[in-house]
Amino acid sequence: MSNPRLSIIPAGAVTDRSLEPRDLQTLCLLGRHIDRAGWCTRSQVRMAGELGCGRATLQRSLDRLYEAGWVEKKRRDVWRPEDSAPSSSYAYRVKLDRDDFDLKSLAREADDGDDESHAENAEVPENGEGVPAGGQGCPPLGRGAHPSAGTGAHTYAGTKNDPLERPLKTIERDAGARARDRKERFKAEFRKRWPTAVADDRNRTDYAADALTADEEKAALDGIDPFLEELKRAGRKVVPAGWRYLEEKRWTLLRGAGEGSSEPAARSSAIEEASDAGRAVLALYAVAKARPFVNRGQVIYPGAVTPQLLAFAGRADRAAWRWISDRRQIAAWQAFLGAHVFGARVTLLEQRGEETGFFAPHDWPPRVDGTWSEAPEQQASAEASQVGGDE
Repeated sequence: MSNPRLSIIPAGAVTDRSLEPRDLQTLCLLGRHIDRAGWCTRSQVRMAGELGCGRATLQRSLDRLYEAGWVEKKRRDVWRPEDSAPSSSYAYRVKLDRDDFDLKSLAREADDGDDESHAENAEVPENGEGVPAGGQGCPPLGRGAHPSAGTGAHTYAGTKNDPLERPLKTIERDAGARARDRKERFKAEFRKRWPTAVADDRNRTDYAADALTADEEKAALDGIDPFLEELKRAGRKVVPAGWRYLEEKRWTLLRGAGEGSSEPAARSSAIEEASDAGRAVLALYAVAKARPFVNRGQVIYPGAVTPQLLAFAGRADRAAWRWISDRRQIAAWQAFLGAHVFGARVTLLEQRGEETGFFAPHDWPPRVDGTWSEAPEQQASAEASQVGGDE
């Protein structure tokens, strides 16, 4: 037979409560692929495929086995020729003996005759003739199977006595592992497809990727090729860093982005920078200490150009802006900018003497009809009446 038939593991590992069920599978798998010296050099990717889990899940099991002392590991670099490429992979060997492990569960093997739990020594109720109540060697009388009678099978508390049902914590842990594996696959695929990935700040790219949802990950990958084509059509010779593409979610700037999905598509439009709408967008982003995507005199804005947005066109002169330090005004502006400014933004507030605030064209954001309010009550009243009129 070409495939291994046996896998010997240390008996103490079976009752080691610091291990998890997946760890015992990993321990058995290591024993199936050892060489004559007892080392397993099999690829972690292949072993993860055999166990039906992700490579990160397998790596965590190997780490737990190593920390518990049931396996030893050795860098494979020392076995590679000097002219070969360096490697950081490890080979593992199962340790069949651990001197410091307490084998109390195996201490009774020498005198099983005194073990009351042993099948030959257990007291069995008799029916008067020395025969067990259910028949010699049989479970109690009755129709149907008795899966728990005399089997000694371990059952988890709260699982309706089903020994095969997995505890909730194990299910949640595996779900988290699958999410991490999905995130790692996304990062690897993105780096492979983004032109500047080699020179990009890897940590910042990872942070931006971690902030994306599963749907956003798919949209980001699907938008790479269209986004790069759009840059070529626009005559752009410089490709932005991958982390900037992810942080600012630039795939949403593409025309038709989101078509075919249940979410409404972002309405991207090219606006002349010198127009009222262009000046309004630039002023809006200046309040947020950000800058919109500008190409050849055109501002790309994914939101709708409304009277509320156009109100900023007449307030582009920063010299006339006011210092905002009132908490209610700051909260109102933060909510407004969060709804109308797209992409990455820096911290809005700054320190000026002993006050914390920022500069804005007015004390309060504009109303939906494009007028500027003097008090929060007036603004709330105007917006409520506007909503009522729209209905």
